[in-house]
Amino acid sequence: MGKTSENVYSLLVARGFHDRMEDCEVPYNVVGGLGLHAVTNSAEIDWDNHVVYLPSGVCLPCLRENGTVRDLDTLVQSTDKTVVKGCRQKIADAIGDKLVVSAFGLHPYEKNRRGIFDFVGDRYVDNEGRLYWRLSGIETEIPSASLEQWLVKRGGETVCAIPNPVAQLGAYGCRSSTGLRPKDEEKVAALTGIIMPNGKISDIPAAYREQYLAFLKQSQKVAAARKKLGWFGLKAGLLSLLERQEWAIRLAQGELDGVLSGIVGKA
Repeated sequence: MGKTSENVYSLLVARGFHDRMEDCEVPYNVVGGLGLHAVTNSAEIDWDNHVVYLPSGVCLPCLRENGTVRDLDTLVQSTDKTVVKGCRQKIADAIGDKLVVSAFGLHPYEKNRRGIFDFVGDRYVDNEGRLYWRLSGIETEIPSASLEQWLVKRGGETVCAIPNPVAQLGAYGCRSSTGLRPKDEEKVAALTGIIMPNGKISDIPAAYREQYLAFLKQSQKVAAARKKLGWFGLKAGLLSLLERQEWAIRLAQGELDGVLSGIVGKA
């Protein structure tokens, strides 16, 4: 893979990423580091119109500081594996080898109900369209509005769609059985400071507080389970050890990203 320090935002605009993805059958959201970086480096956040405006000079290098190529993690809002595969191909056609392409969908509610071998949480949807976050059989219904697309814009052009800031915060807090991962602490603190500058739930726009409370409820359930002895506690302990090892982080961010994604998780 050809490594490059090209700006991710410039790359996505130049390749017409958002327009290509709009041709997919279902909505998409770029999740993980790009969305968080966009929010925490924004010039303006328009909560009413669901837009994050970037300053012209903002840069997210394709190459991380540790030398690995950055991921482009994309949630495809479908449980149909064929649809997800088609969207992934669109991304690969647009991006080539500039980024590590990862695309995944929603899970059917009836799948993996007990989650015995889960290390990370994910989104599940039932036949009525209700959305849940589940980890190792621990689940909480979360508002479907957490899937709504927000647009990242720079210089009048659309870069991509991402989840809203509160949904991003919730996903980071709920995706690992260990709680917030050490490598994410600084980034999530910055995101929290933007959403709740005074450290109060009342800082969050009223329309988004239900999402915040639902994700908080899920994280509290997982925290309670983590304190108990048993299989869940053992899994959390093992994952916590791995999350603190630089070699494991580099593997997850490098060539073994696809293999380890079930352990490190995508938000």
